[in-house]
Amino acid sequence: MKNYKLTTILLFFVIFSCTQNIDRPIREKYNKILVLGQNPLDMLLDLGVQEKIVGVAYIDNEEILKQNIGIPALSKGWPNKESVLSLKPDAIIALESAFKHQRIGNEKFWKKRGVKTCIVDNYNSDKNLSNYYKDLDLVGRTLNIKHKSDAIITNLKKIEKKYTQIKNISTQKALHLSYTGIPDQFYYYPPSMCLLDEIVTICGGEYINLGDHYFIIPLETIIKLNPDKIIVTRFRKREGENIIQQIMKNPHLRHLKAIKNKQIIEADYTQAIRGTTDMEAIYSLTSNFLKN
Repeated sequence: MKNYKLTTILLFFVIFSCTQNIDRPIREKYNKILVLGQNPLDMLLDLGVQEKIVGVAYIDNEEILKQNIGIPALSKGWPNKESVLSLKPDAIIALESAFKHQRIGNEKFWKKRGVKTCIVDNYNSDKNLSNYYKDLDLVGRTLNIKHKSDAIITNLKKIEKKYTQIKNISTQKALHLSYTGIPDQFYYYPPSMCLLDEIVTICGGEYINLGDHYFIIPLETIIKLNPDKIIVTRFRKREGENIIQQIMKNPHLRHLKAIKNKQIIEADYTQAIRGTTDMEAIYSLTSNFLKN
């Protein structure tokens, strides 16, 4: 009898220990969503599920949190794994770069805990309008509100078509300079890393392509290119910071065609690089700029 009880107890512990290594089932309905990145946050807000958001981090535009009081901000940068675990999310919708071992852990880590993961804004694939629409569709299907994501995608495609049909008289060569945060230092973004190249092309311009990799573009290169137009972007722009004035006053750049003719504008970083659910502003800005 004692041997029987001992065997039963041992069997129980074997079964219990084995079940700890089995992945927890992923739910089909999500009510506690962690959002990491501006793109997924924009999507979820426009899809009307803000009440399900339990935390956000690593966003470009912090003003959006003031407009949506009640959405908890975890951190300006990447949150650590422990703070995410404490929220007990049932889904994480985030930039691909969030799922690093040194950040919140990979997708496999969360799958084992029964947490659904959804990648938006994946720099392992090209940044283009088609992939942005696919991201929107993925979020809609994940949250079982595909009818809402379909409506947003349809509207975005209408906007794209609208500006494709507006023909400019001449092709203007546009150089994109993304401010690094250091005076007179700018990144070059290849077409694979932003949406702006497509937007410029759709609006009748020519995006100056300097290769497939991003790099800090030397002032000498900017001078040699002598672009017709300059479009500036800035990740997390600081209040009171005037990048255009900084470029206009640079003694090395003042003889540029674009500077002499004051053909320089600043575009919203998120719209130009990552994309948002409302792209009318960036299309309108670019189209009008290229006409002048």
